[in-house]
Amino acid sequence: MTNVNPRFQRNLGVLHPQTMDKLASTHVLVAGVGGAGGQCAVDLTRLGFGCLTLADFDVYERHNINRQIGCFESTLGQHKVDVVERLCRDIHPDLRVHKVKEGITDANVADVLKGLGGLPPVDYVVEVIDIAGARAKESLHQTCRQLGIPIMTGLMLGFGAALHVFQPDAPLYEELFILPDGRIDLPKIIPHLGSYMLQEYMDACYQGKGHAPTCVIGATTAAGLMVSEIMRGVMLGARAMVSWPEYLYVDLFDHRYVRGSVSAARPVRPVGQGARG
Repeated sequence: MTNVNPRFQRNLGVLHPQTMDKLASTHVLVAGVGGAGGQCAVDLTRLGFGCLTLADFDVYERHNINRQIGCFESTLGQHKVDVVERLCRDIHPDLRVHKVKEGITDANVADVLKGLGGLPPVDYVVEVIDIAGARAKESLHQTCRQLGIPIMTGLMLGFGAALHVFQPDAPLYEELFILPDGRIDLPKIIPHLGSYMLQEYMDACYQGKGHAPTCVIGATTAAGLMVSEIMRGVMLGARAMVSWPEYLYVDLFDHRYVRGSVSAARPVRPVGQGARG
């Protein structure tokens, strides 16, 4: 039997021992450690990734409980990066972690990507900054292009999620998904909706007047998509990842899986009228 850390021994057979060695030195920035991001950080840790940077300025509030892995009555008011770091270190005590409690900003983004806290430069970026943080999204995507780092975003909605991966030669995020008034173009970045979604809530969300309706299944689906695609990058090379203009969309309630293209995406179907399968 190959000698591996017993914490990760059951990954053998899914992963080659050489892949596990590579994971130990791979550095992922998780920008936004709420629903999808917090789950993503924990999943990366359980796979054996050795270096994580966790960036988020926010604290847990009660409305986070329905979907965020670190949110409990006992953690309300605590910084998300502190709680998620504790979860990850409880899984893998030797994990190398750096926390950015101010979140991603224009001032710190380049330094974060080049590696802080004794960590090597970032290899992959998970961008799940809240949709209200459009400026932070722009800065992070722009700097990733400049430094040649693949960056992905996974957006959860209902029982599903959409995944977009951007290689360094892709168009900038703001050119694709930021509206003139500064809001995220949600119908474009999530080009499909679950058949069960309620129209009044989606209308409010699209107008920037309400939350994005989602639940824990959407969060774990988004995290699964992002972590799996990072694994494709590690095992097969970055260009093996499903990348712009292609995207992935999964809805577990509707039993739906789409590998589509942003440039040829079908219009969002009316809520409640989607085909199954």
